[in-house]
Amino acid sequence: MKSPFAAVLEGKGLEKMQVRHPWFFRGDFSRLPLGEGNGSLVPVAGKRGEILGWGFFSPGASLCLRILSWGSERPDLDSLLATKLEEGLEARIPFLEEGEDAYRWVHGEADGLPGLVVDRYGSVTVIQTLCSGMYRLRDRVAELLLQHPGVETVVLRNEGRYVENEGIPREKRVLSGKNPEKGNFSVRTGDIRSRVDTLGGQKTGLYLDVRKFPRAIRPLCGGARVLDAFSYAANFSLHALSWGATETLALDQSSEALKLAGENMDLNGLGGKGRLVLEECNVFDRLKALNEQKRLFDLVVMDPPPFAPSKKQVEGARRGYKELAVRGLRLLAPGGAILFFSCSQAFGREALLETLSSAARDVKKSCRIMAEIHQPPDHPVSLYFPESDYLKGFLMEVRP
Repeated sequence: MKSPFAAVLEGKGLEKMQVRHPWFFRGDFSRLPLGEGNGSLVPVAGKRGEILGWGFFSPGASLCLRILSWGSERPDLDSLLATKLEEGLEARIPFLEEGEDAYRWVHGEADGLPGLVVDRYGSVTVIQTLCSGMYRLRDRVAELLLQHPGVETVVLRNEGRYVENEGIPREKRVLSGKNPEKGNFSVRTGDIRSRVDTLGGQKTGLYLDVRKFPRAIRPLCGGARVLDAFSYAANFSLHALSWGATETLALDQSSEALKLAGENMDLNGLGGKGRLVLEECNVFDRLKALNEQKRLFDLVVMDPPPFAPSKKQVEGARRGYKELAVRGLRLLAPGGAILFFSCSQAFGREALLETLSSAARDVKKSCRIMAEIHQPPDHPVSLYFPESDYLKGFLMEVRP
């Protein structure tokens, strides 16, 4: 089957098609269907005009085409959406714990739905559309989600870095259902409950990818002094208190996030469990001050924002992560431990290991990895799409 309106691949574009990578840039094509509207579903062809797949076309973006389906047959969008949403849910159910009501339902390209994120918080689902083709389907996605038992509300949050290039307006609004009640709406995050603000909070309301990771530090919390840097709503701090920590210091630049942390403290009845200190600050500056004060902690958690969303920022990210690691290691009491994360997709596991090793040498500390962290099963990684692999972390025992 041939089409005169196809996007025609050449060179590296053909190589990517052979390994089923779903992202294609302008330089991957010898011809683009520039007459097609923003977000159109267009055929993708080889040199001889044979159709190899179908993708969403974004003429204003450098990443101008995302593959939705492989093969020559044009996909039925309604049927494909319904099938992929059902498959996404079915893939996650075996990994959900009893009573768990917050998880990622769709992880974009890794679930075969390019440019779509769906996070579930009990009866509320929050969607992000990262490409114009999926934005055009937002209302149908909402209709399909509402057909699932227990889903009452669908919220749209489009605040991504490149939405303007896709012709997508920045917006936060309820697409369908009732407005979720701010302040009275909570879900389970690991072993505690957390209030969710799906319209005002960060990400889609919470950081679902790290919700269960506090369990890695549970054996270390009894009687511990804990530093929780880039804490957001202090999920690590609150878990630590529930497991016997005597004091936790949570640092974040967001006053709203820290207010949420205080509410979660009360929500979980942790007032008598230990001392929670919340500080709104520039975390880099505060860590420097803590170093100068020679403060010491038994456990340090570092979960910074992404420093390297693309390969261009890798060297800057390396410097930033090393500075944080050095300051964190200096704040540890003898025999303490540090849990260090990177959510920068372009900054890989080996780069993080090398950076932590370099920081340990600078401060003359001996470190042993006790546990390695990777994103949870509801944030799956496609072997065809390495960009879906972004979260990594190490729990290290630190000695002089």
